[in-house]
Amino acid sequence: MKEKIILPRLFILGTQRSGTTLLTRVLSSHPHFYVQNEGMPVRKIFSSTKSVDDIRANINKQFYKIRKSGSINDFLRQKNIDSWGYKDPQLTEYTDSLDLIINASKNKTKFVLIVRDARGVVNSYIDNKWGLGTNAYTGALRWKREVREQLSFMEKHSDLFLIIRFEDLLQDMEASIRAVCEHIDLEYAPSMLEYHQKKPEYKEKRENLNTSKKPDSTIAQKWRKTLSEREINIIEYVAGDELSRLGYEISDKHVSVSGLEKFYYLAHQKIIGEIQLQYRWRKASISDFFDKFGNHGR
Repeated sequence: MKEKIILPRLFILGTQRSGTTLLTRVLSSHPHFYVQNEGMPVRKIFSSTKSVDDIRANINKQFYKIRKSGSINDFLRQKNIDSWGYKDPQLTEYTDSLDLIINASKNKTKFVLIVRDARGVVNSYIDNKWGLGTNAYTGALRWKREVREQLSFMEKHSDLFLIIRFEDLLQDMEASIRAVCEHIDLEYAPSMLEYHQKKPEYKEKRENLNTSKKPDSTIAQKWRKTLSEREINIIEYVAGDELSRLGYEISDKHVSVSGLEKFYYLAHQKIIGEIQLQYRWRKASISDFFDKFGNHGR
């Protein structure tokens, strides 16, 4: 009889730039637990799935593609790992598939939602080399939409969820991680706080370099120095209700964004984002060409 692929025990949800990669790094430093980062495209696991068996098959297929050998079950046995988790910010788009897993696991699958101040997230979007033209208005809209979807899913399965804040994770990592361990019934391991001394399972890039360093609480407040007052006001105008709901303080300034401004911000992201995408595509195509034909003349 064919062995059933082990489903994730934990799913980590959060927006891009909210600390999901850092949380993955920390939890994967546990001797008997592993969290798969974004290497397995979430759309290829959950798109067009009608059953948990479809999801199991897709997990196995995608895991084999990135590891080039064996199944997730083989990997867990080889590493002496008891269970695993999966993290991808795009999970927010596939809550129907997550419902299938919840039902199949008889409510044993757990979720951690990590949230971050919208002002910090948007600042990180803008600072990102490939922010695709994000500005204060469009970045806040994106954060608000995704957080609303995440909170709605959490309310539906409140007994399966733990919500933590990125800022708290940086300020007191041990307390946050102990809470996560208790939530998923995993024995706390001090090695998790030494995550930065372990080689990451994913490719290090400019965007995730801080996940290989000791926790630095000042990162969470960087937006205070880099965003303009107007940008902060716009983010609070768009996402103030959600910020307050999550315990973040906002100013008492009541500003508005005109229809003309909104049009400008939306057009700005569309135009600049398209330019960046085209440049990215052309650069990748040239790189692929030289990878394929560059050595033929040598």
